[in-house]
Amino acid sequence: MTTNIKPLLSVEHLEISFQDAGNFQPIVHDVSFQIYPGEIVALTGPSGCGKSLTAHSIVGLLESGCKVTNGQIYYKDKNIIDYDLKNWQTLRRDEIALLIQDSLNGLNPILTVKKQMAETLKQKKKWPKKDMNIYLHSLLNQVGFTDSDYILSSYPFELSGGMRQRILLAMMLSLSPKIFIADEPTTALDIINREKVLTLLKELRQKFEISVLLISHDNESINKFADRVIQMDQGGILI
Repeated sequence: MTTNIKPLLSVEHLEISFQDAGNFQPIVHDVSFQIYPGEIVALTGPSGCGKSLTAHSIVGLLESGCKVTNGQIYYKDKNIIDYDLKNWQTLRRDEIALLIQDSLNGLNPILTVKKQMAETLKQKKKWPKKDMNIYLHSLLNQVGFTDSDYILSSYPFELSGGMRQRILLAMMLSLSPKIFIADEPTTALDIINREKVLTLLKELRQKFEISVLLISHDNESINKFADRVIQMDQGGILI
């Protein structure tokens, strides 16, 4: 990247530890990288090296027992490492969206797609019913659906993994994030749907002017779609 452009996100010497018998044991060591406006950055490495933990730490969603024990995370030059719950919620709602690894678990099985997408939209503002319906159809069209009425009336279990993944993409994009983190977005998909989702991410990056952090161990795919690839080793050391 051009050196006179400021990074949107800067992770500096990040260490993540797990609490074991009262002591914190480091499981991710000294991770540093930057994401610049408008680029797709891939974070890759073997399973268990800490890719997902790193992503979750950026949005304040580390699982119970895990904690950032060293390093800094700067978003727009502001250190977010010590945010409280309210600030993390605001960040996830307005700035950085995380697409989780298992798309089925990201959707409520007993609510229709329309109900869930509407609830996401209401996080930012109140919508007149007519305007919301128009926008929901538009969002689904932008992520590649041609029959949005059918999708909106469906329950998640009635749809394929690729469809659910695109619905979650639409829900995240409805929040207009500046950074979109996709954690293993193609793991449960076949080759055709894998290519579709990654192609879609690249298109949406341009259309919505967002930066993308793509977490994947699928080296063949990420080399094709990412602007830069950051390699993690076991324990999280970047090499």
